[in-house]
Amino acid sequence: MPAYRIIIIIMKSKKGYILLGLLLFFTVLGLSSSVAVLEQDTRLKRFREQDLKLNLDALRRGIDLYRYKYGSTGTALETAMNAGNATEVANILAAESFIRARVATGSMQWKVVQNLIANPSFEEDSGVDYGVIGGWRGNFTANDDVPDGWKLTSEGAEQKIAIANTSTYVVSFWARCDSATAKARLRVWRNAEAIPVADITASSTEWKRYFGSFAVTAPSTLTMSIVQAGAVSGDTVYIDGLMLEKWTPPAAGVLPVASAWTEKSIVIPSQAVSALQERQFLNELTVPDGSDPSSFTWWFQW
Repeated sequence: MPAYRIIIIIMKSKKGYILLGLLLFFTVLGLSSSVAVLEQDTRLKRFREQDLKLNLDALRRGIDLYRYKYGSTGTALETAMNAGNATEVANILAAESFIRARVATGSMQWKVVQNLIANPSFEEDSGVDYGVIGGWRGNFTANDDVPDGWKLTSEGAEQKIAIANTSTYVVSFWARCDSATAKARLRVWRNAEAIPVADITASSTEWKRYFGSFAVTAPSTLTMSIVQAGAVSGDTVYIDGLMLEKWTPPAAGVLPVASAWTEKSIVIPSQAVSALQERQFLNELTVPDGSDPSSFTWWFQW
């Protein structure tokens, strides 16, 4: 009897192993199917991301080719760009065969972003006083033999900008400090208010893009000031690519963030997926203190 009982127990154990093996087999099969679906979804997102970037590059290249052929003033393209009509911009480029029609009529929606700052990268170094509104003023050294740049004194440079539309605006700039003690400080005042609506300090020793946002009720005049604010005499900060743009949220609840930099105007996607932009955003943009980076990352426009 004991031997018989042992045999019975062994047989039951074998059946248990068979059932367990079948369970593991179907579990692995189910997981394999799930992984396949996830992988397929990732590939689809990468394809859409790449398709978006290719179309965006085509649009920007088409704009450059159009301007090379027809000039950058008084053309139908510039009229559409100044009006912020991205659909018309794409149609004009397609009609001239600078882009494929699919880029203009595809599922991606485009918009035009305009930079409201004059001489945003300090290319013009003549020292001309542009008056109250229209360009930089202040204590900078004109004709200082610095290509596409200025040397600022301690009081920096200032520009006044007329705002015609009530909205939220985003100001941004690139900066790199030569040392740990060097800093660049950008402030924006609304009309004659005593407290600035934006106060941004750049301190990274690598090139970073900094930004901030604020609301403006039109008509208003913004005063923008940028200075070297380091603690040590002789500190050097390099500043480039300033931008002031009207913020148009692509969806409800999306927080303001800087778009791709442009000297005057540029076409960007009104929507995008997150895979590539997120890595690029975290690498290049300095998120304001207290902000959640995850609310910005998908918006970055290369």
